[in-house]
Amino acid sequence: MESRERVQIRTRENGSTLAAWRVSLRVPQGAIVLAESGGKGWYRGEGGLLGTSQERLAELWKAALASGESEPELPQYG
Repeated sequence: MESRERVQIRTRENGSTLAAWRVSLRVPQGAIVLAESGGKGWYRGEGGLLGTSQERLAELWKAALASGESEPELPQYG
């Protein structure tokens, strides 16, 4: 895993901007975005992972987090 960051995404189904987690990977080259809305979550592959199945992206996500060093620092608002 190269990095993990909080990003903003837009979807066709949702009229508002959503927050999601993005994990950049070295191998395979690309990134995975985990978005959650309405109690449901889904993955989106980027780069070399574009078009990868939800099941495979979930496996890669779990493996990437297991290899990560620590949780990212979350910004404090308010």
